[in-house]
Amino acid sequence: MYKHLQSIATFIAVAEAGAFNKAADALGVQASVVSHHVSKLEEHLGTTLIYRTTRKVSLSEHGRILFEASKKWLDGTSQAVDQIMDAQDEAIGALNVSLPAFVPEPEVENAILNFIELHPHVSITLNYSDTLVDLVEDNFDLCIRLGNPPDSSFIARKLAQTQHILVASPNFISRHGMPQEPLQLTKLPYVSMDGLGDTLTLTRSKQKVEVHNTICQINTNNIYGAKAAAENSLGIGNLPVALCEKAIAEGKLVHILPNWKLSSFPLISIWPDASRRHTLTKRLVNHIINAL
Repeated sequence: MYKHLQSIATFIAVAEAGAFNKAADALGVQASVVSHHVSKLEEHLGTTLIYRTTRKVSLSEHGRILFEASKKWLDGTSQAVDQIMDAQDEAIGALNVSLPAFVPEPEVENAILNFIELHPHVSITLNYSDTLVDLVEDNFDLCIRLGNPPDSSFIARKLAQTQHILVASPNFISRHGMPQEPLQLTKLPYVSMDGLGDTLTLTRSKQKVEVHNTICQINTNNIYGAKAAAENSLGIGNLPVALCEKAIAEGKLVHILPNWKLSSFPLISIWPDASRRHTLTKRLVNHIINAL
């Protein structure tokens, strides 16, 4: 039994990932090594555990029985290891973290780098992208994103509140004029960005105005692309303050309707409750929150 523990753990990784290559990436080994362990386990048990096709893998009935039993054992062992590690002063382990292409709060990135500096036995892979990721499928231990968390079984903690502003290039303003009231925005081109929608809510004191943008020549899924479009006079951009500060100071962008406020967005951290690195992830999130 004990000499097959590594093969059982590899089998669990394949069952969770749904593919040999994804399990190999998660384990940091070659796909051939994963296949070897699963085949070795099947040979020992004298039965097929995983049905393999060109597109996906699925568990046999015996595979399902083994997975359910061994997963409970592995999760219990992982929790015990986490408790031991959590009781120690020194953090140990590796984390795979997903971040937006632009992190609107620089202190978040600084806190992550400081965490690595404080804990020499911790390694972190930072993946920057505005593409939504599947924490389980893509093997991420932590995801940091703008906006309210989706309804799920994942743990979510708010890190900060991010403020956006409306900006446009000086050339755009010279062509279209400087808007003085929110409703004037409906007659002006805007830069559309995935996830933000086409409706703006602006407030000033007790006033609240909703603006439905309709004129658009460009849509992007990347915050840097939206900033470049605004700087090139393609429309009014809805961008984080931290991303625009330098461009405004250099005269490349101008703050539109500065006396009105846009809705702010929460910057949140999300991670799986069942993650085998749950304790280390929680420790990093607490470090970030304490640094903000």
